[in-house]
Amino acid sequence: ILYIIFLLNGCTKNEILHIYSIDKSQCITIINTNNVRYIINGNYQTLPDYDYIKLDIQQVDSFGDALHICWKNEKYDWYIIVNESKVIETKLDTTRFQFSNELPKDDRGIPTELKFVNHGCAIFSFYFMELTPDKGAIVEFE
Repeated sequence: ILYIIFLLNGCTKNEILHIYSIDKSQCITIINTNNVRYIINGNYQTLPDYDYIKLDIQQVDSFGDALHICWKNEKYDWYIIVNESKVIETKLDTTRFQFSNELPKDDRGIPTELKFVNHGCAIFSFYFMELTPDKGAIVEFE
């Protein structure tokens, strides 16, 4: 019985991680709770009043569950994709941050991650709990 209680408590625990740009000038905080994911601009331990997006990740395939990010460019401070997620609430400044729930498609209409293996970008796999490939960002777990 104690083992079952331990497993149930483990399923509801918040996972918090911070993803930084290589020079650590930018940071996003990810808080996962059950089938909800918060992406927050900045380094936080709790949910702030603004600069976050709340996602339903229930329909996201666990093997393909990833955060795709490109850091500061000419238009945005960051651009993030969580493929197949559903936006529940957004309190992001859309003049500074861009979010999408759909990967770009190649000329055949197939979703592609190629843009995110370029300089200044990264892919974090929640399935493997690591950067794939291991570049473009620094990840710290809390």
